[in-house]
Amino acid sequence: MSDYVLEMKGISKSFPGVKALDGVNFQLKSGETHVIMGENGAGKSTFIKIITGVHTLDEGEIYLYGKKVNIKTPRDSLNLGIAAIYQHSTGYPDLSVTANIFIGHEKINKYSKTILWNRMHSEAEKYLKSLGADFDPRVQLGALSVAQQQIVEIAKALSTNAKIIIMDEPTAALTKRESEKLNKIVEQLKENGTSIIFISHRFEDMFRIADRVTVLRDGKYIGTWNKGEINSNDIILAMVGREINQIFPPIDKENIDEWKDIY
Repeated sequence: MSDYVLEMKGISKSFPGVKALDGVNFQLKSGETHVIMGENGAGKSTFIKIITGVHTLDEGEIYLYGKKVNIKTPRDSLNLGIAAIYQHSTGYPDLSVTANIFIGHEKINKYSKTILWNRMHSEAEKYLKSLGADFDPRVQLGALSVAQQQIVEIAKALSTNAKIIIMDEPTAALTKRESEKLNKIVEQLKENGTSIIFISHRFEDMFRIADRVTVLRDGKYIGTWNKGEINSNDIILAMVGREINQIFPPIDKENIDEWKDIY
């Protein structure tokens, strides 16, 4: 039995003129939050799309619980127990929360082939309450805040029995209070055995919830560390490939007097 619920070996993906991923390795343990960090263009989005079946890999191998799998479509990913939650909701604002949670896997009466709305509303309410939400699953998704819509996305993932949940910059559009609530939900999911891949550029997210952190740079795997083994300066160095010693450019002292004359 593998030590990892998800293992990716030598993952490469190219687009015309661009190698988005170049031999990337990654391992996810059961019940851990593994944060992936990197600058824009580091390959984080392509990495997610490989796991979720939006893109197919050019080279490399993917293993779930030690068994090699082929993920060619989003449906493949969903059937393997993988779900993704994005910064902006991908749901349908004009549909109810219940409809969004169960879309694509509705509860159907096997005889009449009608949708079992009362059963779905009841189950949706249970998922929402388990996540600390207090809104009615019958309301339209579009009437909810961004933070509430993310809770709906998490409830949807739970309704599909997802064991791996990918969160792509989920706190970017949230307030500090909303972010803290989301972090508590992440901790709750971990306690229930769910494994989390958390994409973020915020150091406070990493230090708050990460068990381990992996850094990507220019499509390449740089390294993986336990949270206690790395600090902010180490991560910055890994992300940009050099130490950041100056925030502002040096002042040209020879031109100071000229500027004084102008003003």
